[in-house]
Amino acid sequence: MYQRKSRLQSLIILMLDCICIVVSLTLANYIRNGRFFVSDNARMDFGMLLGASLTVFLAMNLFRNTNRDIFLRGPLHELIHIVQNNILMFAGAAIILYFLNLIDAYSRLAFLYFLLLDCGLMFLMHQLWKKVLPFLYLHFGETRKLLLVADEEYGAALVEDMKGMKDFRYEITGIALVGMESLPEEFEGVKVISDEEHLVEYCKGASLDEMIVAIGSGKKKSILPRMEIMSEMGITIHYQIPVPELRGARQKVLSQFGRFYTVTYANRVAPVGQILLKRLLDLCGAAVGCAVLLVLTVVVGPLIKLESPGPIFFSQKRVGRNGRIFKMYKFRSMYADAEERKKELMDKNEMSGFMFKMENDPRITRIGRFMRKTSLDEFPQFLNILKGDMSLVGTRPPTLDEFAQYSPYHKKRLSFRPGLTGMWQVSGRSDITDFEEIVRLDVEYIDNWSFTLDVKILIKTFLAVFKGDGAK
Repeated sequence: MYQRKSRLQSLIILMLDCICIVVSLTLANYIRNGRFFVSDNARMDFGMLLGASLTVFLAMNLFRNTNRDIFLRGPLHELIHIVQNNILMFAGAAIILYFLNLIDAYSRLAFLYFLLLDCGLMFLMHQLWKKVLPFLYLHFGETRKLLLVADEEYGAALVEDMKGMKDFRYEITGIALVGMESLPEEFEGVKVISDEEHLVEYCKGASLDEMIVAIGSGKKKSILPRMEIMSEMGITIHYQIPVPELRGARQKVLSQFGRFYTVTYANRVAPVGQILLKRLLDLCGAAVGCAVLLVLTVVVGPLIKLESPGPIFFSQKRVGRNGRIFKMYKFRSMYADAEERKKELMDKNEMSGFMFKMENDPRITRIGRFMRKTSLDEFPQFLNILKGDMSLVGTRPPTLDEFAQYSPYHKKRLSFRPGLTGMWQVSGRSDITDFEEIVRLDVEYIDNWSFTLDVKILIKTFLAVFKGDGAK
């Protein structure tokens, strides 16, 4: 799934700048007069100046995004930029007040204090934002893992542009070089991970969200069949295309990475608003689920340990969104040696495909059988949802050994964040024994995803649980 680039970062900076204006004007008024408001007229004058300043400042950002290149500006350049913007805002507000015959009501000294304070506060706020945003991307796992695919003609320019963009949404995993006889370990400071021949095999097992393909026209025919296979995996592909520069029309509506204009291919392009709604629903559901989990741990925990010695919780490495590995948590519903005994039972597997399922699995304890029937064993997964490893609704995450057997088409079901429940769980899960049918339902969910569809699946899941069907 590909999320459209949003202007959320610019909107946050704009909001912070507006707060700086309000604080600076309030402090300037207090420093000049020794108190906030001398009279009701002074309060009215303050409101008019604040309104004029905010109107001009917002209008400046409406017509041109003044903070678009904030991460490319050094401290000195940033200060000059802020001073220029404040002078323009100051001049615009003064013109408005002049035509309203209010300019004489304001102290020139208060104007000077306002200008100095606002420049200082905005500068500090911008420098702080430049430190905070990379930290947020790094620690909250929202970065997109990006692979560069290029030949000798475009490789150096592509690496240079991607490093120069300083786009913290992306984490460059490496570069695949096309058309080179011998591969170096590094190319322009980026790790070389594959050549053209082994590219598909690498992508099948790698944790990868997107790739940029920038190669010369002579090599495009050979890369297209491989791109077709990689698109089946659910990987978003940005394909570089030559775009002529027209002096009379300087703006272009395309994806852009530095100097490279691309067409973006994705199995699902999701609106930013719906993505935010989905995450908000996950956080609300996880908060409620974790509260119930605390109570269940006190009640169910002793019963688990009484029947079978060992830990209360069971954790297992699973494969999540686009190949990311994470630990999925459950209440332990099996005996402690369940994983070792699984090999002895593989000939009794009732699923056709890579999953394992057995109707009367002897590894399941009595309390475990009850928890599975009522889905109580799933509650620890609300911790995974809170962490961002999983979602309330999605596709079920496979184990490492299942994932190792996947074809490129199977990997497409991992192009979405895995979920506690999903399409195939509410589509007669207990009757489906064909893994390919599960993949088909998961892909159908991904291709038709919407926030409304998630809500419908959640409602069906609750109804199934209350009827005692459970969900695994």
